[in-house]
Amino acid sequence: MTNRKPPQSKSIAQVLFMGLMLLVTSVFSYGGIKIQSVLFTIEVNAAGEQATMQSTDDIEVSARVQPVDAGQSSVAIDIRNKSNDQMIIPLTMIIGTSIKPFSDPGGGYGSELYATREAFVIESGEQTWFGWQNRYDIEAIRSNTDIWAVDITTAEQPELQPLTRTLIIEPGKTGSIRLDYIASNRNKAFLSELNLDAVLLGNLWDWFRWLCLGIWMVLDLLFGVVGNWGGAIILLALIIRLCTIPVTKISLEFQQRAMAQQQRMAPKIAAIKQDFAGIELSEKMIALYEDEHYDHMAPFKGMLGLFIQIPILIALFTVIGEMSELRGAAFLWINDLSLSDRLFSLGVELPFFGGYFNALPFLMAFVTILSTWQAARRSAGKAPAYSLFGMALVFFVFFYSFPAALVLYWFSSNLFQLIQQSLQRTPKADESV
Repeated sequence: MTNRKPPQSKSIAQVLFMGLMLLVTSVFSYGGIKIQSVLFTIEVNAAGEQATMQSTDDIEVSARVQPVDAGQSSVAIDIRNKSNDQMIIPLTMIIGTSIKPFSDPGGGYGSELYATREAFVIESGEQTWFGWQNRYDIEAIRSNTDIWAVDITTAEQPELQPLTRTLIIEPGKTGSIRLDYIASNRNKAFLSELNLDAVLLGNLWDWFRWLCLGIWMVLDLLFGVVGNWGGAIILLALIIRLCTIPVTKISLEFQQRAMAQQQRMAPKIAAIKQDFAGIELSEKMIALYEDEHYDHMAPFKGMLGLFIQIPILIALFTVIGEMSELRGAAFLWINDLSLSDRLFSLGVELPFFGGYFNALPFLMAFVTILSTWQAARRSAGKAPAYSLFGMALVFFVFFYSFPAALVLYWFSSNLFQLIQQSLQRTPKADESV
């Protein structure tokens, strides 16, 4: 006759089924995991310095943590069934409780754009990573045993719901949980080694993601050469300017031609409007444009350089938001290239602009205005109207609180354009391009 203890076994089964929940809470600041249930509690840290084990007459739990690399650990949890009955244990795992949205008080609109906290599930071969990330940091777990049920709710920002599974342990047997655990910054090389680089630059069009990855790769190569991220960004601006010289050269010539022909045509158009009206006015205007060989597309052709630079600028903005390597990277007076340059605090936070005086946007606007002024004087022979500086003002307002890395790129790009057009021959207004 089998020696069984039905009342006790039934009580344990009911407790385990109704109330036993294995709660795994990743403590990011200490790189630790906390596991607790109605029968046991385990506290371990990623360095493997301590593992607390508790046992009862019916269950024995042990935990081991083995550091693999900086920010990465291997976690082994064993639950041994010492009773004479099968145990059915519902498990729930919660991770990423310490990952919060990126916060930068006083940073302004530019920082608010990066205030994200996202959940992710990444398939890696036969295994799956699941976790949380914000602008700089990532925390994730990959199960090396059974599959966990994962659910991400669709909201403004995805929410990773508690993961669930059921652990069935036969009498005298041991149920095992094996996890790869990471709590690290979002370093591209580190994530690539773990097949987790898909979390970077996610949710983008394929062509745009490849553009971003290309820019990132070039920045990495330039950093390897100069050893400074600020210098790498300036070199990137120079390389892109050199590669787009044929287009920007034509673009600058069309800008100058458009300004010159506007100056030349203005008095003639005014005279026609004074003497004619209606259909006759339209006919005279058409005849004037034909006689003067007026190029209606010149203003749009003059924006070719900008049309090429804008996608690159947007891609760079995206990359800068993903590069944890820029965090704390200093350049000149800038302490952190991933934030605005912050020459000094204003002592008050202004809506949209934030609470710091940022010098780079002023330098960027000055170079842009100087470039526009120079182009207008060379083509028309006199100072341009203030309306021509509208683009510089727009960029100044929107770029004011953006990361210094992005503003440094745009400042450098405009400075190289100013140098280029200073060395470029000035075409005549009626010269074909």
